[in-house]
Amino acid sequence: MAGVVASFCMSLDGFVARPDDSVGPLFDWYTAGDVEVPMVGYPITFRVSPSSADYLRSHLDAVRHSAFVCGRRVFEYTHGWGGSPPGGGAAFVVTHRPPPSDWPAAHLAPFTFVSSVSEAVELAKAAGDGTVGVSGPSIAQQCLNLGLLDEVRIDLVPVFLGEGVRYFAHLGGSNASLERVEVVLGSGVTHLLYRVRYPDS
Repeated sequence: MAGVVASFCMSLDGFVARPDDSVGPLFDWYTAGDVEVPMVGYPITFRVSPSSADYLRSHLDAVRHSAFVCGRRVFEYTHGWGGSPPGGGAAFVVTHRPPPSDWPAAHLAPFTFVSSVSEAVELAKAAGDGTVGVSGPSIAQQCLNLGLLDEVRIDLVPVFLGEGVRYFAHLGGSNASLERVEVVLGSGVTHLLYRVRYPDS
C-alpha cells in the first residue's frame, strides 16, 4: 500500500453502514476464523481465515507508521477510539467545529482538528511515512474528487443492507478509474484492492 488509502467493509449493494452508522453483519468475518491477527495501535485481535489473515497482515504492516484522516462523524461515533486511533500514529479530524470539550482523552490523544480534507491529507503525509489511511465514506469521496486517493480497498461481504451509508455516493463527476491489484477470497468476505488512476496520471 502506498499514498492515500481508503479501506471499508462493504455489502453487495454498496453500503458501508446502516442509516444509524451501525455496521450490522459487515464485520462478522473479523471473528469467523481461527487465525489471530492483532490490530496495529488498538487493543483488538481479529480471528479470521488463513487467507484473510495474510491479507490483513500485509495491510496492517503497511499502516504501522502511517497517519490517519477521518471525519467528525466517524470520530464521534467511535468516541475517538478512546484516544488510540487505528494504526497508532497521528490522526487528523476534518471538521468545522472545535474539539469536544467533554472528551476526556482530548489532551492525551494524537488528534489534530483541521477544516479541510486537503489540509488534513497534507499534514498526515508529513506526520507519518507518507502513507495515509482515510476513514469515513465522505472523506474517501472528497479525496477521490480532489484527486488525492491512491488506493481503494473493499472487504466485500455477501449480504444486502438495503439502505444506509454508501461507500461512494457523491463522486462529483470524477473521471478516475480503477486498476485491479489484488483479489483474495476469505471466509465470509472477498478482499479487493484497486489502484486509482486519474486522467492526467
